Amino acid sequence: MSRERIAALPVRKRKNRADEICLVTSRQHGYWMIPMGKKERKLSKADVARLEAYEEAGVLGTLSRRKCFAVNTCSGKKGKKRSVIIYPMKVRNILKRWPEKRERKRCWIPVKKLKKYLADKTLAKAISKQLI
Repeated sequence: MSRERIAALPVRKRKNRADEICLVTSRQHGYWMIPMGKKERKLSKADVARLEAYEEAGVLGTLSRRKCFAVNTCSGKKGKKRSVIIYPMKVRNILKRWPEKRERKRCWIPVKKLKKYLADKTLAKAISKQLI
């Protein structure tokens, strides 16, 4: 894979309701995605996932390193291949203010509706398989 990305999969548990996934809009095109970024030299992959969840979605929580998984997908108009390493996150705190609040929207989607909202359908299918 030519481009590796690291992502957080923020999940909140709801009493008497289905679990929900936090999605954010991309900066450039406004489509729905999970918090995601590039590997940074001084941070572990798990730390990158945690940082992206905070910066892009304003959520804090506990990552599941044992349950992390990889998805090979294509991105953008040119369909560039990339590998996405996804760390499920049990959300503990949802912040009212966060670094990219003015640049992105945030929403919570039930897992069963993920394929309808997430722009990358390959990613949506892989995530749904892991969580359902």
